[in-house]
Amino acid sequence: MNRTAATTEPVPAALGRVFPTLMAASLSGRVVTLPDVAEGDVSLIVLVFLESAPPMAESWSGPFAGAFTENPRVTTYLVTVVGDSLIGRSLADRIRQGLAGGVPPAQHDLVLTVPDDIERCRRAYGIDDASLALAYIYLLDGRGIIRWMEKGTATPEGLTGLIDTAQGMLDPLLE
Repeated sequence: MNRTAATTEPVPAALGRVFPTLMAASLSGRVVTLPDVAEGDVSLIVLVFLESAPPMAESWSGPFAGAFTENPRVTTYLVTVVGDSLIGRSLADRIRQGLAGGVPPAQHDLVLTVPDDIERCRRAYGIDDASLALAYIYLLDGRGIIRWMEKGTATPEGLTGLIDTAQGMLDPLLE
């Protein structure tokens, strides 16, 4: 009998797959697990690793949130992997404090930090860029399945694709 050894490695993120489990702490102090707590029928997860990536993240999350600002069925999460083991707890704490200072308190539950092993996260989310200097964008349906993904800075075409995909996911639910 031919057996395959079991592995604890997560299946990398990919279109059509469930978003890999991500445990994080919100700026309000709540511990959350994505995609389990992703509220609404559509969730945008913007994942960043380095301080250079937030402008890239904002290039996606700002226009997306603006397009759906009146729709409670759409949620946007900003997730920063701080990797305590690699950068040290004091620097990770400063990153969290900086994030908290720049985010309105009403959005603290949607801004998450992950004190996880950066290499494990890189593998789990299918990130092949070793510099980790990009933003990684995942659009999930209500079951946590990745329906659209991209990386880097938003382009007009990319934003149109993202917003159209999200709208297409919402339209059948209105009928």
